[in-house]
Formats: sequence, C-alpha cells, structure tokens
Amino acid sequence: MMKKEDELLVCKEGDMIIEQLVELTSKGCGCLLVIDDDHHQIGTFTDGDLRRTLKASGEAIFKLTVGEMCNRNPGTIGPDTMADDAMQKMEAPPSPIQFLPVINGQNQVIGIVTLHGLVSAGL
Repeated sequence: MMKKEDELLVCKEGDMIIEQLVELTSKGCGCLLVIDDDHHQIGTFTDGDLRRTLKASGEAIFKLTVGEMCNRNPGTIGPDTMADDAMQKMEAPPSPIQFLPVINGQNQVIGIVTLHGLVSAGL
C-alpha cells in the first residue's frame, strides 16, 4: 500500500515553491517529501500547507522556499507498520492527516502511505 521510489514526490528544502508547484500536483499525491542529499526526512509540504501559506503571504509565496513553508515535524511510520495502525494514526486527534511518510531506521524516506490509498484498499 506504500508508494515508493518513482512514485515519491521529493524536493530539497532550498527549492523555490514556484518550481515545485507542478510537481506537487503532477502525480495526484498532494504531498512533497522534503529531503536532504542523503534522503533523510526534513519535512513534508502538502496542498493544505500551500493554501495556508498563500492565504497568509499572498504573492510573496513565490519568493519562499519549500523549507520555509514545510511541516518539519510530520507524523511518520516505519516500514513494518500495519495498514490498520497507519489508518488509526491518520485519524487520531488533534486533526486527521492525509499522508504518512514511511521512514527507515536511518531517518531516510522510503515511501509514503496516503489515506486515499488505504481507503481504496478497503480499510
């Protein structure tokens, strides 16, 4: 159920958001995984982050980097997490989330689980 490798939308924290807008919407995931050169997770940047930043910044958003807008403390799961547990984590308070990066023991992004993917699989 995990999207991996060529399905992942990754970017660097210094990338300009204007350069990443097409990527954010191109694969229908709605979440960019912000990583460093060694594929370590820095954060996530979602459609919701984009809307909130656009509302707060207006046209200035186009001068911001992804790193300036990303969530640097997103929820994550490990590669051995069961689908039911991922779904429960996504639905847990304080607010539901749509995406969970999958992180290995070295804090490297190896995939992402989406709420849409879990629902489509029958959970």
